[in-house]
Amino acid sequence: MLSAIFRGHELFIALAVILSLAAGAGTYAAVRGKRERPFTWGLWGACTAATLALTMWSTGDGGGSAICTVNRDIFEPFRHTQGQWNFCLLVPFGLLGVLATRRPVLVAGFSLLLPAAIETTQALAPIGRACDTSDFVANGAGGLAGTALGALVIVFLRGTPLPRGTARKGLIATGIATALMGAVLYASADLVVMNHTVASPATSAQKAAIDQRLRDAFGGAYRATDYSVTTTGFEDAATVTAYFGNGMAELSWPDQWDFTVQIMSATDEPSGAFSVPGAAAGAAAAKRPVGDKEAVLIARAYADRFAPWGTRNAKVEVARPDDGGLPGWIVSWRRYEGEVVLPHRFDVRVDEEGRVSELTERKVADPQLPPVRVTEGEAWKSFAKSFPERADAIEEKPDPTLSAQFRDGEWRVDWLLVATTSTGSLEAAVDATDGSIHDPVEIPLARNSEVP
Repeated sequence: MLSAIFRGHELFIALAVILSLAAGAGTYAAVRGKRERPFTWGLWGACTAATLALTMWSTGDGGGSAICTVNRDIFEPFRHTQGQWNFCLLVPFGLLGVLATRRPVLVAGFSLLLPAAIETTQALAPIGRACDTSDFVANGAGGLAGTALGALVIVFLRGTPLPRGTARKGLIATGIATALMGAVLYASADLVVMNHTVASPATSAQKAAIDQRLRDAFGGAYRATDYSVTTTGFEDAATVTAYFGNGMAELSWPDQWDFTVQIMSATDEPSGAFSVPGAAAGAAAAKRPVGDKEAVLIARAYADRFAPWGTRNAKVEVARPDDGGLPGWIVSWRRYEGEVVLPHRFDVRVDEEGRVSELTERKVADPQLPPVRVTEGEAWKSFAKSFPERADAIEEKPDPTLSAQFRDGEWRVDWLLVATTSTGSLEAAVDATDGSIHDPVEIPLARNSEVP
């Protein structure tokens, strides 16, 4: 964990050491002649400064929305290396705090205040660090463990505790500060609730499945070197991730319907994307693409060789993406039953060098769908009833989409409706057979969200 964050930042490490030594020396000078054990106070000050340096170090990727992840699994950090490191990080803080002050209750409060301040700062300050309640739990538990250890040690050591009045005031201030930070974090950051925040190892079956899909997609050009699994919170649903060289692939599990690949640019060549064998030599795609037509030809050459199922009986569309990624084209194939978009999906992203940099597959057999009985107008009426207090605020209603959706173990057809307001958007799905409303949600410009 530490090497991943600080590799190549030896100057920062040197500055952090200097800062910690300076903080320790300053604390020692401030309490010398006023408190017993000034050297212990100095060590406590140096330890606090070192902890802040490690946790507040900017990754250089600041900015963006204020987000804090709330992990429902309280014990998860103690099962993984990163959480165990975070636990150990604050043990010295709690131990030295008790040895210096001889006030375990006060130091216990500090042991919760410090990680609360760290996570609040990581959420709100543009330093490129991530706020996560798992870090707070691990840090806080480490500080409390150090406090308990210190409480045992001082039983056998003589010394004068910090004055009771000073300790009481410090404890009250700690409680107030912690409560204020919690309120600021709740009001200012998007709280994303998750069942787990650390990926689990992939099983042999999961590795074999995603390896096979990766071979099928690129003819064995890429080989995975690492795997992980993240759960989605829906029964046994999960996502298997495989990492290879300069890219990654994801496969939905256990249905294995959805498969995506992203290939990042390499540093030692113009592009690390996949060059379609034979495409550069073919008459249709002899040159780098200069427009939609050439991009489609390259994407079709890829599909003909590696995924002929993706273009069969499907309508092709091409667009220039506006997603902040590298320039290029997204060539998409969709199948329809009348006006209903079927679950089949096949997208190929072609970069300006004519190489495939992204792939998205939804390999699902065309399902039997129920009849469409609800008109677009009736769907909008049902939509308005779902937002009785916001219906008058709607400014724009883009054309809806009729789409096949897998819900409650069966395929349905939904009207997917989105309406914009001055403060955000309203979204809902209306069953096109029985008119029932599903997943109505108002999305403000900034909101707290929950990810199951």
